[in-house]
Amino acid sequence: MYSKQIKEKKYSWGGKAYTTVFPAHGSVSIVGSVAGGERAWGNETEAGVHAAMLLEGTSKRSKKEIQIFLDSIGASLSFVATSDRLQFSAKVRAPHVEKLLELIVEALAEPAFLPHELAMLKRRDGAALLLEAQNPNAQAKIANSRLLFKRGHPNYSYTTKESQKALHKVSAKELQKRHAKIIDGRSLVVSLAGDIKPARAFALIEKKFKQLPRAKVTLKPYAKAPEPKAKNIVVHIPHKSSVTYILGIATRITKDHPDYAPLLLGVQVLGNASGFTGRLMVRVREKEGLTYGAYSYLPAATYANKADGSLEVWATFAPQLFEQGRAAVKREVRLIVEDGVTEEEVRKHRELFVAKVKVQLSNSGAFAGAAHDLGVEGRKISYLDELPKKVLKLNAKEVNKAIKKYILVDKLSESAAGPVEKLYK
Repeated sequence: MYSKQIKEKKYSWGGKAYTTVFPAHGSVSIVGSVAGGERAWGNETEAGVHAAMLLEGTSKRSKKEIQIFLDSIGASLSFVATSDRLQFSAKVRAPHVEKLLELIVEALAEPAFLPHELAMLKRRDGAALLLEAQNPNAQAKIANSRLLFKRGHPNYSYTTKESQKALHKVSAKELQKRHAKIIDGRSLVVSLAGDIKPARAFALIEKKFKQLPRAKVTLKPYAKAPEPKAKNIVVHIPHKSSVTYILGIATRITKDHPDYAPLLLGVQVLGNASGFTGRLMVRVREKEGLTYGAYSYLPAATYANKADGSLEVWATFAPQLFEQGRAAVKREVRLIVEDGVTEEEVRKHRELFVAKVKVQLSNSGAFAGAAHDLGVEGRKISYLDELPKKVLKLNAKEVNKAIKKYILVDKLSESAAGPVEKLYK
C-alpha cells in the first residue's frame, strides 16, 4: 500500500506538502511547483525560458555562485515549465535540505533576469530549436498534437518556427515584469521523499516557503479536444535515415473516467511501451522485421492536471519500409478493435502493469514526484493504490468494450516526419 507511506499537511497560508520516509542512502528528493507554466504565460517557449532563468542568477547570487553552492552540498536542482505549473526538482544529502530549500525560495522570489545571461540562454535554446527542426520524432509529435487539439489546450504544441519567433521576442524586462505577477506561494505543492522525518520536513517547508510572494495567477480556460476526425500531415525532413509515424486520437476523457483503466490496459496489450510484449513489437518488428520500434500508449503528459488526453501509436521505420510498416501498424490496430484481446493477454498485462508501477516507485525521486502530482491534481493519496487495484480486476470484456469505444479506426489521425513527402491511401 503506497498511500500509507505518504504524510500530508495543508498550511494556513495555502501551501500543501507531502513527505515520505524512504530508504535513500542519506539523501532526500524534492519535487514541488507553484501555479504558472505555459497557460499562465500564453506559450511554451516563454514559460520554458522563464523557468530556466531562475537558476541564471538571483539578487543575492550569480549563476556561478549558485553552481558552486550546489556542488558544495552535493545537490542537483532544476526548474521546468509544465502546462500549468512552474515545477522544481531536486536531490540533496539529508543534512543540507534546509540550505537547498532556501535556494529554491530565493530563486522563486528573487530572480535577477540578467540580460547577458538571458542572451546566452536564448542562443542555447535557439540552437536546440534548430536541432528540433531536423528531428523526425519531435516534429511528428508536434504535428500530432496539432491534429488532435486546438490552440489553448494544454496538449497543443507550437511549431518549431513559432517557438523560434517567440524566443526571439523574450526580453529580460518582460520576464521580470511577468514574474512579479505569476508567483503565488498559496498555490505551492511540494513533496519530499527520502531519509527525513515528516515532522522536520513539514517544519522546514513552513519556515521557508511561507515567505513566498502572493500574486493572483490566472490560467486561461480551455475547451476539451474536439470530436475525433481523421486528418493527416507530413513534415518533410530530407536526408534522414528514419521516419517517425504516429497514429493518434483524442480520447476526450481524463484519468478520472471509468473507462481510463480498461483503455490503458487495452492499449498496453496493443503496444506495451515498456518492452517487447505488445502485439506491435511481436508482430511488426519481431515477425515481419519492418520497424526499429512500435508502441502504443496513453501519454501521461497529456492527462496531467486532469486534462483530457490522447491515445498514440508510435513507430519508426527505415524510409524504404515506411509504407509497408505503416500498413502493418494500421492492420494491428484494426485487428485489436475487430477481434479484441483475450483473457490470457489481459491476465498477463495486468501483472505487467502492476510490476511496472512497483519499478516506477522504487526510488525516492519517483515517489516524491508521484505524491506531488496527486497534490497538484487534487487527488486523494489513495489514488496511488486505487489505479493498480482497478487494473487487476479488469477482464477481457471490459477491455474490449473500451477499445471499441475509443480506438475509432476511421477517425485516427496520422502524422509522419522524415524523408517522406505524402501519405498514400
